[in-house]
Amino acid sequence: MKSTLTEVLDAARALPRAERAEIAQELIASLETTNEHDEARYAELKAAVQVGVDQIDRGESIRIPASELQEYLQGLSREATDAVRESRRDVRS
Repeated sequence: MKSTLTEVLDAARALPRAERAEIAQELIASLETTNEHDEARYAELKAAVQVGVDQIDRGESIRIPASELQEYLQGLSREATDAVRESRRDVRS
């Protein structure tokens, strides 16, 4: 039997307060956990930020006028999206 969300919530509401609290804690804990993929993405992002910080420290940064910033960031986003798509194609091959 497949339970719907409404059925599950109704069943949970019928439980004693202590059991409802336990269910709530378990659900919240399940949202707080990360999987290996999330951790790997975070590590990659952190490394990329450090590369940028190091470049700024070495004077290798560029200045972008505020009026051009959105266009510049959109271009970077397209490049990153294309790179991810390409890497996924490589993995599938």
